[in-house]
Amino acid sequence: MRDWFRFGHVAIWGYTAVLPLIGAGTASGSVNGWQVAGLLATAVAYHLYAYLLNDLIDLPLDKTQPSRHNYPLVSGLVTVRQVRIWVAVQLPILLILWLVLGGNGWALLCLAWAVGGMTLYNFVGKRSPLPPLTDLVQGSSWAAFLLFGAFVVGQPTPQTWVAAGFITVYILLVNGVSSSLRDLANDFAFGARTTAIWLGARPFPPDQLTIPTRLRIYAFFWQTVLNLLGPILPVIDKFPLSRSEQLPWWLEMILRILAIECYVLLWQITRKNSPTRDIDVVLMGYNICMLLLLFTAVLPLTAPLITWAIILAFTLPLLTADWLAEKLFSHGLTRISTEQ
Repeated sequence: MRDWFRFGHVAIWGYTAVLPLIGAGTASGSVNGWQVAGLLATAVAYHLYAYLLNDLIDLPLDKTQPSRHNYPLVSGLVTVRQVRIWVAVQLPILLILWLVLGGNGWALLCLAWAVGGMTLYNFVGKRSPLPPLTDLVQGSSWAAFLLFGAFVVGQPTPQTWVAAGFITVYILLVNGVSSSLRDLANDFAFGARTTAIWLGARPFPPDQLTIPTRLRIYAFFWQTVLNLLGPILPVIDKFPLSRSEQLPWWLEMILRILAIECYVLLWQITRKNSPTRDIDVVLMGYNICMLLLLFTAVLPLTAPLITWAIILAFTLPLLTADWLAEKLFSHGLTRISTEQ
């Protein structure tokens, strides 16, 4: 079962699943249970397409990355031919789901760019002479998938467009900064081109990263943009705001706390000569904190059905993460051994 979880990157499926749900929840129009189910099914197909295609293209690099030695494709548990079939099958599934959901031409256009942009990124992402541009391509493809959910339900609202902008900037930070730094040593050794390397970050043996000032400026600039988009999202359609239309004090306080926490975690990631030990935990916390900023701004706007769908779709897949599974299995084996 754990091999299947790794094969389908199930632990991070929630990151994909929430996008069309946010689009649907902020669009003009009502959402029913069948649409939610259809959007979640679409998220499964799109997630498999995006991540399995990435596994295929990055296979030579992944074979040199110790953290990926247990990936089924890297370990040989599945073959390249089998994964290619899985990738190809997702395309007709996505088209069928678009038809079943009754999507219009705009929904199809968004889905086409979501697939096309992700394909383009996977093929040239770590080979481009201008990595921030390919990060932007990937960010726009995720944003298009969010807009797909909106066009399935009705029409995007100003909140939907701000959410799409938020996701684009989020990907610029995740792909260009945090993920680039996580894989920096291996990417640098094998000549990959990422935003962090392009901006001068270098591995510093035995367990440190050299972070240049220009990378920190890049990261904190986009983090500031992200922190501004969060509070703007719930009230973007009401400008100029009257006193009664301003955010409740408690919501504004939560958004500020999350924004500060994002700054703190980003500082930990990008501080000078940052140590690599335990960086995965900080990176995961940073990524989740940014999404919590988005959820806090979006969820008060959505119907209960969408609210709970977003919460469950994001949290439940996290239970399949390797680090949690290790603890659960280890605890279970220890208990069985003690009982015997």
